[in-house]
Amino acid sequence: MNGLMLTPDADHLFDRGFITFEDDGDVIVSTRVDPIDLRRLGLEQLTLQRFGVAEAPVIWKTTSFHAAQKRYLACHRKDVFVT
Repeated sequence: MNGLMLTPDADHLFDRGFITFEDDGDVIVSTRVDPIDLRRLGLEQLTLQRFGVAEAPVIWKTTSFHAAQKRYLACHRKDVFVT
């Protein structure tokens, strides 16, 4: 349950703690990621969301995770995610 199918860019960001996921599937972006870098990766929607544009389309969202996945993600948010 500790595996996620992500694009190579998202996997890279996730493994290094620059993005993580809420239990409901929302993406959380570290404040250490430069907005220009997010745009270069084609992640403009995450840039807009991170800076408080509530109307930003949410294309980076999955459905809610299973209980076992939620435990893994809680550890990822606590031990890997860079705030």
